[in-house]
Amino acid sequence: MSDPKNQHTIPQCYLKQFVDPKVPSNFGPCVWIFERKSKRGKRKNVRSVLTETDVYTLQGDYSIEKSLAQLESEYAVIFENKIKNKLPLTPYEHTIFCAFVAAMLQRTLKQKEHIENQMDQMIGWAKQLEMVHGAKPKSSIAWEEAKKDAHKISVVEMVPDIAKILSKMNVAFLCTKSKRVSFITSDSPAYLFNSQLQFQRWFAPAFGQKHVEIRMPLSPEISVCFSWINNLRGYLVATEDMVHNDNRMVFGYSHQYFIANSQKLKRRWFRRLPLDPVFIWRFLKNKTPMWIADIRRKYRKHHV
Repeated sequence: MSDPKNQHTIPQCYLKQFVDPKVPSNFGPCVWIFERKSKRGKRKNVRSVLTETDVYTLQGDYSIEKSLAQLESEYAVIFENKIKNKLPLTPYEHTIFCAFVAAMLQRTLKQKEHIENQMDQMIGWAKQLEMVHGAKPKSSIAWEEAKKDAHKISVVEMVPDIAKILSKMNVAFLCTKSKRVSFITSDSPAYLFNSQLQFQRWFAPAFGQKHVEIRMPLSPEISVCFSWINNLRGYLVATEDMVHNDNRMVFGYSHQYFIANSQKLKRRWFRRLPLDPVFIWRFLKNKTPMWIADIRRKYRKHHV
């Protein structure tokens, strides 16, 4: 077997759940992949969707990619045999499922860019300190070297820790029964969301927060939600509005692309706010004081 240089940032076993059922079988499994900015899409075989060369290769070693492939194989069996049929998972299956979701949080190009941007800040600060003190560029060079493999190392180090946290949370599978709506996914399908933090700009969602949720669509019919809410568990029915709102969030957290099993799109997926009068009222109630404070700050700055 040749070394797996061409590596999927989103695995084929996951993408295959979002194939267009209307595509003839001789074309192979195909999904519709859309550019986030233009909303333009095209049909592509899952083999050629979201791949990068050596994105997980660490100094010529393919162990990370092979470990991810093994995890993907086990997840695929669990999804087909249990989740798709709405059956409870065994403790081992639950562990594998948590590890798969943890990997989906860490393995994406969006996460890679996030980590590298943080490293760039450290490099910039190190260079400034070296310049101020007239020191040789040792620290900045060390940070630049560390940046090269920072994302790959994070996959190795963070996935087990994240999986352990997920295994302690409650798991709810949201299932749609309507054939008129389907969940979509993206190049960054797993994300953290905290409804209590959405009206402020200072704090980001984190695993230990009481109201945090870790969400990820699993197929056009099923999406998963991890939370600390005791009564949110098992296989639950998702209404059409819930599916549309979930798709709006999936699009919002996407990086460069979003993916669907059809070329048909809904405008409401791309709105910043959901079509919910109560939510809009809460949004305006919380945001208006911030807008007023910003206007006053700009006014004072302009007239100083």
